[in-house]
Amino acid sequence: MSHENSIDKELTQELNKYKKCTRLLRIIERDEEIYSLLEQANKVMVVRMGFNDHGRVHSKIVALSALKIYSILEKKKIFGNIILEGIGDPEDVRMALLLGAYIHDIGNSVSRDDHEILGVILAHSIITRIIRMTDPAASMEKIVRMRSIIIEEILCHLGKYKSTSLESKIVATADGTDMTKGRARIPYKISKPDIHKFSALAIEDVSIYEGKKKPVRIVVEMNDTTGIFQVEEQLLQKSTDADFRDYIEVIVKIKGRKEIEY
Repeated sequence: MSHENSIDKELTQELNKYKKCTRLLRIIERDEEIYSLLEQANKVMVVRMGFNDHGRVHSKIVALSALKIYSILEKKKIFGNIILEGIGDPEDVRMALLLGAYIHDIGNSVSRDDHEILGVILAHSIITRIIRMTDPAASMEKIVRMRSIIIEEILCHLGKYKSTSLESKIVATADGTDMTKGRARIPYKISKPDIHKFSALAIEDVSIYEGKKKPVRIVVEMNDTTGIFQVEEQLLQKSTDADFRDYIEVIVKIKGRKEIEY
């Protein structure tokens, strides 16, 4: 089974209990506009600039991580702002996480610079259209308010703008969980290697569990200490910028060495 097929299977299982979310996943997977934007984002980021993957596989991994994190938080009675503010129900939170995480990087199709703002511009009409297709009974008020949450997820995923909703904090952190060596293989082959690529190549696996000291535990397994750069500069930095560090504990496992806990 390929890496992408494995992610698809996990996503399907994670959403299995939620009919609207299952429908949403099917819609966004088949949507030509979203597909084309993510393909172009990867052309800009990987081919032109030599960066790591920012296409569909990255989108799916971030979406899966976001959904896993929220499922754990929900068990611990920590709820999204969509629920707390009376916008929707637990399934609507997952819809917002899935759609926001999936399209958070589409602004890269235009430029890496300010791509979160470009993403907001590109996503506005897409979000409205996709929510209407997924939930035809949704009122305009609900669509607009859910769209605001999803736009915040896109705008704040780099940490430049402050996240205020739980959904936005989760997506920013989930973005930092995609750091395994699969992201670095293509740019490593076609461009000059640097610390980002060497670091990503050292990461073997990232897993998400219920935490022991904090609600969520993220375990990063690596074959070399160079992977620590990826953990500190990506996952920890993103979760700190999103004001989400109180919710996660990060454990680093390096072959032949003692575990590191952050």
